[in-house]
Amino acid sequence: MKKLFLVLAVILLSVGAIFPLLNNGFFEFHDNTQVVRVYEMGKALSHGMFPVRWSQDLGYGYGYPIFNFYSPLPYYIGGFFVLAGFDALLATKLMFVFGVLLAGVSMFLFSNKFFGIKAGLVSAVIYMYFPYHAVNIYVRGAVGEFFAYAFLPLVFLGFYSLIELKKEKNFLVKNFGTMLLFAFSVLFIATSHNLSLYMLLLILLPFFILSSFLVKARKQFLIVSVISIILGLALSSFYIIPAFSEMKYTNVASQVGG
Repeated sequence: MKKLFLVLAVILLSVGAIFPLLNNGFFEFHDNTQVVRVYEMGKALSHGMFPVRWSQDLGYGYGYPIFNFYSPLPYYIGGFFVLAGFDALLATKLMFVFGVLLAGVSMFLFSNKFFGIKAGLVSAVIYMYFPYHAVNIYVRGAVGEFFAYAFLPLVFLGFYSLIELKKEKNFLVKNFGTMLLFAFSVLFIATSHNLSLYMLLLILLPFFILSSFLVKARKQFLIVSVISIILGLALSSFYIIPAFSEMKYTNVASQVGG
């Protein structure tokens, strides 16, 4: 009951951040194609396509492989709202609302680990109202990057849990939940925004090297960390491998260089 109350508290405190999404109509932002992408995802799912790679109607009616290369996870959430019977506009709003709440809950879990419940609530509210989140939602419309930032606290929560490993028998079994947390966080970031995954790995690398010298259970830490990273990349391989191996058939290269 206490945990349920805390989750409800985060939801109530998020009202100011999501209030503009509760109004009638919609607003314009830079990447003003989110509603049609959610519609296309819902349509593809209704046809039994999974994982979804192709949009039937984009590309001037010729079709477009957007979900093979860009941020499928948020659109899966929006697409499932469409399947549930919501129209595409409301499903898009609910997709953004879900991302705001996810950011608050994940930051609460991370901060609560270090400083307790009160600090967790304060951190959750600050993170939900973080100006860059508002820019991503209401100015840029960068739903992929917004969702990736919502999952970041869970990655560092999982990584810190790995640092706390102790020398004990059956450590793989006892830390299986932590490995899953870290692995699924990597999966969620990879399928939300692949550039954020690239930046995350650059940040985690020095943390990983430093921690390997400071932790007491070095062997256990290295084994569990490597398994967690490999598991996360393996879970997201259905998206990562095609996205990189099939770039040569598209014009994606012009978007990441030159």
